[in-house]
Amino acid sequence: MLLILSIDWLETQAPALHELMLPFYWIILAVAFYLTWRWLRARSKKDRRGGDRRHTDRRDQNESPGNESPGSDS
Repeated sequence: MLLILSIDWLETQAPALHELMLPFYWIILAVAFYLTWRWLRARSKKDRRGGDRRHTDRRDQNESPGNESPGSDS
């Protein structure tokens, strides 16, 4: 939005640049459309992964060596 406002300000300060600024508006509009589409697609109800990769039962187990506390005698 700030980029659009700065381009609009530049266009009002130098009206001769109007024809040069039009492609920038289209580029900003295309990027905004693409990012909105990606955001909506990521939050769709369709589950593309087929299940959560994280399993809650693994979180409670201390089998990995990185989970030991420094003073424990395991």
